[in-house]
Amino acid sequence: MTAIDASYAGTAAGNFRTCRYTGLKVDSAAQTLIKANAVAAVIFLAVGGLMGLLVALTRWPAVHLLPSEWFYLILTGHGANVLLFWIIFFEIAILYFASAVLLGSRLATPRIAWAAFVLMIVGAVMTNIAVFQGDSSVMFTSYPPMQAAPHFYLGLIVFAVGALVAVGVFFGTLVIAHGERTYEGSIPLVTFGALTAAIIAVFTLASGAIILVPTFLWSVGLISEMDPLLYKVIWWGMGHSSQQINVAAHVAIWYAIGALTIGAKPLSEKVSRTAFLLYILFLQLASAHHLLADPGMSASWKIVNTSYLMYLAVLGSMIHGLTVPGALEAAQRRNG
Repeated sequence: MTAIDASYAGTAAGNFRTCRYTGLKVDSAAQTLIKANAVAAVIFLAVGGLMGLLVALTRWPAVHLLPSEWFYLILTGHGANVLLFWIIFFEIAILYFASAVLLGSRLATPRIAWAAFVLMIVGAVMTNIAVFQGDSSVMFTSYPPMQAAPHFYLGLIVFAVGALVAVGVFFGTLVIAHGERTYEGSIPLVTFGALTAAIIAVFTLASGAIILVPTFLWSVGLISEMDPLLYKVIWWGMGHSSQQINVAAHVAIWYAIGALTIGAKPLSEKVSRTAFLLYILFLQLASAHHLLADPGMSASWKIVNTSYLMYLAVLGSMIHGLTVPGALEAAQRRNG
């Protein structure tokens, strides 16, 4: 966006510019926050990616780069940075784009959005510091009775709170756009996909907060013990679903890229919206496949969740896998 020449228009509610290529009206506050969250996402992806390379070079027998204590330290940081921080920072950037920019609306409460960004940065940095200090090599899952330093858990909690606040800003922006009638009819498909990601994010982050708060209290000695099975069941509501935020958000971006570049639209938006609805209803339940070896869950529960319900989530991806290239092909045919 920075390289795009645009005209700015000031209003009582904020400053807007019009993109000369897409014609989209862009709130300057939203643009700055999109940049900040996207850059932070790429930074944490780079850190996590470097750690992943070190893990790969250690598992490669011919190299075996790191000793065991460093291997588990790096593996812990790799999981947190790649499976949580990068994904959610980037999702927040997508949420602001899909609400304020695509709907031509002002961003709700920019100051609160910046406070959310600061909380996310502080939390992510705090967790990374705990990892690099060497006393929190519990891997990304951090299953009890393994115990990390208190600020490892506290960093994750602070990050989750900041992300929840940012998702709240997205919901607020949707309300403002609807109230100020910046669009007509239903919200666009891309925004609907972002809404799907936001709903999954609420479930994801709430699951993390629910289990990490008592785990933090356990780490400081205020709780005597943690139930390992209870921890795993609730924790995977965050650990697995964080990846499903990524799925929903990036499918939405596929639709956006097709629409903005060649005017591609799915032949049936209702079908695509139904596929996103399948994500909301069934993607989180697929986290049960991480618990297949645990004796505390019944075989029936495992079969229903990891087979039939997960298949419905997979059906959503199959639909998108056909409608996205189908929309691209139809648009290219229209364009000759």
